[in-house]
Order: sequence, then C-alpha cells, then structure tokens
Amino acid sequence: MNAKSYVQGAVLSFIIGTSLILVLGGVFVDSLRARMIYDPHEHGVEDAIRQVAEREKIAHAATGNFVAFSNANLEQNGSLLGLPWSTFPVNDFFFDAVELGTGNIRLRALPRPDSVAALSVRARLYVAEVSPKGQVLRSGWYPSEE
Repeated sequence: MNAKSYVQGAVLSFIIGTSLILVLGGVFVDSLRARMIYDPHEHGVEDAIRQVAEREKIAHAATGNFVAFSNANLEQNGSLLGLPWSTFPVNDFFFDAVELGTGNIRLRALPRPDSVAALSVRARLYVAEVSPKGQVLRSGWYPSEE
C-alpha cells in the first residue's frame, strides 16, 4: 500500500466516523437535552411547588386563609412564606398562587419566555391545586399557551 492510498483511507475513515457521530448525535440530542437540562429544572419546580403547598397548608391552618402571591411579590420579598426562593428555579420560571372560588388555591410555575427561547426549559407550566385541608387535588405539567 503506498502513502497516497493510506492517506486517502485515513481521510475517508475520518469523514465517515465524523458523519456517524453527527448523525447519532442528532438522533439522540432531544433525549440528552431532556435528561441533562430539562429534567433537573423540572424536578426543581416540582420540589418548589411541594414546599409552597406545605407552607400554604400551614398558613391556612393558622389563619383560615391561603397566601395568594404573584411573581412581583416574590421579587419584592425573597422570603415569602418563609421559603428559600433563591434555591428555587426562579431564573427560569415565574411562580404564583391564586385562591380559587372553590376555596382551593392554585399554585403555578410558568416558564420565562427567555428561558424557553434559550432551550433551558420546555414551554410548559406546572400546576398544582391544593384544598383547604392541604390535599393536592391535582398537579402536573401542562403545555404552555403561547
């Protein structure tokens, strides 16, 4: 085998290997992004909403009322409900709580548009509805309406 054939074989092997890596990377990029980027953020949101629900239950037991709040309230008071909001994913999600006409409270985590555009989070929101007795009636991820 002469040097020219050896170089051509090496270059061809490199091109085929690189193409294979790019094709396989393209096939698995969504599942990798989900596992490495989206899932940790979403677990953080679910944990934050669980902690908020627990604090709302305590507040309702003590006063007979839930503590409704918006994201603006969180920005003004970083220790709202006595929670460590700085450890929650507040850079990627807006959090709010609204008392419903049924006496329940709806807790939401809405994705920030810039985080969705940067592919840091999926375009979906987390909602939990808590009864005055502290039961979580429903919770889960729902598509964001944009």
